[in-house]
Amino acid sequence: MYILGHAGVTAFVASLLYLPALGAVIGALLPDVIDKGLFVFGNLIAPGTFSCARFLAHTFLFIPIPGMIAYAITRNKKFTIAVMLGVAFHLIEDVNGNVPVLYPFIDYPWLHTCGFAVQPGLYEISMEVVGALLLLLTFGYRTKLLVFREKFWNAVNRIKNAMTWKK
Repeated sequence: MYILGHAGVTAFVASLLYLPALGAVIGALLPDVIDKGLFVFGNLIAPGTFSCARFLAHTFLFIPIPGMIAYAITRNKKFTIAVMLGVAFHLIEDVNGNVPVLYPFIDYPWLHTCGFAVQPGLYEISMEVVGALLLLLTFGYRTKLLVFREKFWNAVNRIKNAMTWKK
């Protein structure tokens, strides 16, 4: 998944959960910014240092780090949760590719040779379109999203109440 897919899906979900969409977008883009930045600039400085564009920031251990930094800067719990949700969603959205989510506990043989190539397939292209539409809905049509969110949670509550057995 690429930029629009990560940002759009995560911003939309964060908005449904009453979390700041901007924090979720920041969190969703951080793993790629960090790992691909290390891959590109690290190999310019010391060739062969980083052999994979999905490394430390694409692991479960990375999730709390941006959260701690966000909380130290903003002192806002909702923004912090949104940032961590964004990172977690990034890992989930990348699950169709090579993602070392349990590194360093498990050694991934491909981690030392995976490189970085942009090869968009049907999944990547369709997720970019979906992400762009969700970003437009989240930020461009905010009032319609708020109405949708209320209807969504009302429907969830009706289903939950219907499933609850009353004496």
